[in-house]
Amino acid sequence: MDSDGIKQLADAIRQQTLDIYQGSTVQTISAVSFKAPPFWNTNASAWFLRLESSFATHQPAITNDLTKFHHVVQLLDSSTSRRVQSVIERPPQTGKYEALKHALLEAYEATQYQKDTALLNINGLGDKRPTELLMHMRSLNADPSTLFRTLFIKQMPTEVRRILAQSPEVDLDTLAKMADRILEVDPLTPSSISVTTTVPEENLTTITDTEINAMKSQHQGTGTIKFKLCKYHSWFGHKARKCEQIIDGCPCPMSTRRQQGNDKASRN
Repeated sequence: MDSDGIKQLADAIRQQTLDIYQGSTVQTISAVSFKAPPFWNTNASAWFLRLESSFATHQPAITNDLTKFHHVVQLLDSSTSRRVQSVIERPPQTGKYEALKHALLEAYEATQYQKDTALLNINGLGDKRPTELLMHMRSLNADPSTLFRTLFIKQMPTEVRRILAQSPEVDLDTLAKMADRILEVDPLTPSSISVTTTVPEENLTTITDTEINAMKSQHQGTGTIKFKLCKYHSWFGHKARKCEQIIDGCPCPMSTRRQQGNDKASRN
């Protein structure tokens, strides 16, 4: 190689080195100047949307995995860091940011089952406007098909429900067969079934302390209150005109109310 070729090669290497240095300097300055809000443990998914928007709009955009990982670590308080300490101390070789993001969402974000349950338990506007309520409901569920799964799981006995709620299975037929197998291994006794109360929340407000105490005395020594609404009161609430006083050996709470009303009328 002649002297001109050597000079051109040296110039190319010098320029490449300068480009690398300048790029590194810009990234360092960017990392120092980057600002984001501390972690929102009450709304982790929204916080990551906010953070990733900041990554994308920063000049230049922050794309380096390790840089993003360290930014997240710096935005966590002590109690939050403790929840994901193992990931912070021993992150994977690649995908450090995604691993930490997954750990934080798993620790602080409600599962879809929990969100669906909250959605199904909404009762009235509360202090929200109708448009605010609708927005809140949509934030809880973006896929209405999961609601049917949640409704099915909520009908299961407590122990079965706990297992199914943790399952990632989405196919309902498979989920039902799983519940069958659980019950085959550990069949429920009538007493364990009756412990589960099926009184709707709106009807519980109509049952007085006197009625609860009466039911306690009927089942004294069992350690639990065992009662269910009969099918008529389950369907029609306090407007029901009929009542089955005994369901699976457990009194319908509304039968107590009806009997008290009859006794009062006879005294008058």
